[in-house]
Amino acid sequence: MRKYLNIFDQTLKKNRLKVIIKKVFRRFESKRIDRKVLTSWLNQNKIDLSKYLKKIDNELWVESKNESEKIDDIGNKKLQKLNLKLGGGANLLLLYFLVRKFKPKIVIETGVAAGFSSLSILTAMKKNNYGCLYSSDFPYFRIKNPEKYIGYIIDEKFKNWKLFIEGDDLNLPIILNQIEGKIDIFHYDSDKTFSGKKNTYKLIKPYLGGKSLLIFDDIQDDGFFKVFVEKFDFNYKIFKSKGKYIGLASKDKL
Repeated sequence: MRKYLNIFDQTLKKNRLKVIIKKVFRRFESKRIDRKVLTSWLNQNKIDLSKYLKKIDNELWVESKNESEKIDDIGNKKLQKLNLKLGGGANLLLLYFLVRKFKPKIVIETGVAAGFSSLSILTAMKKNNYGCLYSSDFPYFRIKNPEKYIGYIIDEKFKNWKLFIEGDDLNLPIILNQIEGKIDIFHYDSDKTFSGKKNTYKLIKPYLGGKSLLIFDDIQDDGFFKVFVEKFDFNYKIFKSKGKYIGLASKDKL
C-alpha cells in the first residue's frame, strides 16, 4: 500500500504524472529485435574490457581500477545503511578511464540513481581539474521522498555538477540549451526501452562531434545499440560486465 501512496504523491507534482505515463507506455510500445539474434551478435562482438583499456594506457588502467574500486566501496558502505534498492551502478572503471584519458569538457549522463556513475565521472574530472557533468534523472517514484536519494552516495559538493531530475524528455532540452560546444562523452543509463533510447539519440544528435564518445549500458535489453551502430555507421566496442553488456560507440576510431 505504501508503494502506491508514494506513486500517487509523485503524480501530484508538476510534470511528474506525464513522465510516469510516458514511461509506462514506452514499455509496451517499445520495439525489440529477436532475443537470440541479439544475444548471438553481442557474444560474437564482445571483447575483454580490461585488456582493451590496458592496451590503450596500462598505467591509467591501474589508476582507474584502484579509484573505481574505492568509489564502489564507499558507495556500497553508504547504501548498506538504507533498506532501499536504488538501481544498479554503471561500469565505473570504464567511465573513470575515459574521462581521465580524454579530458572532456562536456559530459552528459542519463540515469543517476544512487550516484555511482556520477561520482566516478566527477572524481576523474577533479583529477583532470577540468570538465563539467550534466546529469539527468527522474525520482524513483515507488519510494517516499525519492528526490533526496538521487546521488545519495555523493558527499562532496562539486561545483562542476549540474543535476536535473524531471526526466530525460524535459531535462535534455534544458541541458543541451546550456552547453557550449559539442558533447564529448554521453553516458546512457536511464529508460531501458528502444523508443526511450531512440528519442534520446534524436535529441543529442545535433550536439555530437566526430570524436564524441557514446556509452550505452544494458544493451542486451532491447537491441537499440545494434540497430543504432549499424544504421548510422558508428565504430563500436562491446564489453560484458556482471552479466550485462555495455556498448561504446564513436565516429572516431576506437
